[in-house]
Amino acid sequence: MRNKLLSLFALIFMLASCQLAKSPIEIASQTTRSIDTIGSITYRQSLVRGITSGFEEPIPSIRDFYYEQLAGDSVIGAKAHIYYYDSNFVVIHEDIYDGNRLIRTLKKDTTALVFDLLKYPEFRKKTFWSKLTPYTIRYMLNYAMQHKDHYKIVLGNDTTISGVVCYSLRTILEGGALIPGMNKMTLDTNRTETMYLFINKKNLYPQMVRMEIVFHSNPDKVYYSNHLFSNIRFNPILNDTLFNTSDEVTKGYKITERKPY
Repeated sequence: MRNKLLSLFALIFMLASCQLAKSPIEIASQTTRSIDTIGSITYRQSLVRGITSGFEEPIPSIRDFYYEQLAGDSVIGAKAHIYYYDSNFVVIHEDIYDGNRLIRTLKKDTTALVFDLLKYPEFRKKTFWSKLTPYTIRYMLNYAMQHKDHYKIVLGNDTTISGVVCYSLRTILEGGALIPGMNKMTLDTNRTETMYLFINKKNLYPQMVRMEIVFHSNPDKVYYSNHLFSNIRFNPILNDTLFNTSDEVTKGYKITERKPY
């Protein structure tokens, strides 16, 4: 009798676990809905880029990001202010973007690059500046779910990132490349593009993202970037001065105005 009861409890537990299990599409959908609630966000990012066949150990770069969602933007989906630090946590340059103008100030030589999207609307059709914002992540997930004929969406084992238990989700694009904001996928039979998302199980927001590109002509080389997020603040009130791209920002700088290629 005791063994029968134990078997019954085990069966009930297994059934309950199955009901609680989520499919990859459910997790992807919930992640996009979580991002839908974010009007502004700040976080620190540790970024590592490299090639797996490289001989040198990549060194992470540290950046602080301030984003405010920007409707209709075709570049990164947000106003932005980004602080780039050296190994001593000294700001070496800043990017400021308001949807119409991008200014990059370089502290070392007191120069500034200016991209004027109103003067040169062609910039909106090019990938002159790409950033992995919450809104580009949402775009890429939605695109993958809407184009299942090109994508595989796979759920792996739960993973702990910086003490946070995360879903491990990945989207795999065989034979193509997706550029967020450009509203199109480029076919490329020589390429596989994979996005790994480690999604906080409590708030359904990515704790880390890894991007990988493999060219079939040289499969031993994996080009990757790891984006680890910390100090995340959702929907903080951000002062508009953060996104000021007026000429006041570049006073004292030698200005170079960039033009589309």
